[in-house]
Amino acid sequence: MTYADFQRATPEGRMPRTVDEAARARRREHFLDVTRTLIETRGYDRTSVQDVLDEARASRGAFYHYFVSKQELLSAVVDSVAGTVAATLDPIATDPHHDAVAKLVAVFAELSAPDLVRTLRVWSAEGNERVRQRARVAIVARLTGPLTAIVAQGVAEGRFTVPDPPAAAHLLATLTQDLNDDLADPASSVDRTLRTHTWAVERLLGLPPGSLPGTGFPR
Repeated sequence: MTYADFQRATPEGRMPRTVDEAARARRREHFLDVTRTLIETRGYDRTSVQDVLDEARASRGAFYHYFVSKQELLSAVVDSVAGTVAATLDPIATDPHHDAVAKLVAVFAELSAPDLVRTLRVWSAEGNERVRQRARVAIVARLTGPLTAIVAQGVAEGRFTVPDPPAAAHLLATLTQDLNDDLADPASSVDRTLRTHTWAVERLLGLPPGSLPGTGFPR
């Protein structure tokens, strides 16, 4: 073995391998986008890993480079959506220029955004039960943080009467997901559902009736 061969065979002699992390992230996101579309058009239960590979034009090896199973892929899709929700709500919760009630109204407006509502309604359809359940757990977990900050602010401002802001925030996050479940039911009355959930939120926070504007959560 020559000295040059020795250099090539040792870590000191190798050129460092450069990994394009941005390209890897884009490839992973492409898998998530394809899977979201398949869930919305076919349903999770009727979507196979091969379906994802065909739509993504990827090999099985490429898929397993990012995900060990279809279940892990589902978790990644759900976490991505929940992360998007959290990224939208965090700036609202930390905004120093608005009171807690205004922030709460802004949060509900974001949670009523057409794209998010459409996604959650599709995930509630037949064949997507596992998707909906995982999404519910993930979104409640992500909502609880910013909602805790808003509830604590409302208590400090004397607007909310809540003995335990984190517990109240968790209940509030759960109520938002209950609302989405109810609105996904074609037989439900939208106005009645919104009024009922608004009433529940006002009672939870100790707000006088009518404190939240309109007949319910902003649409």
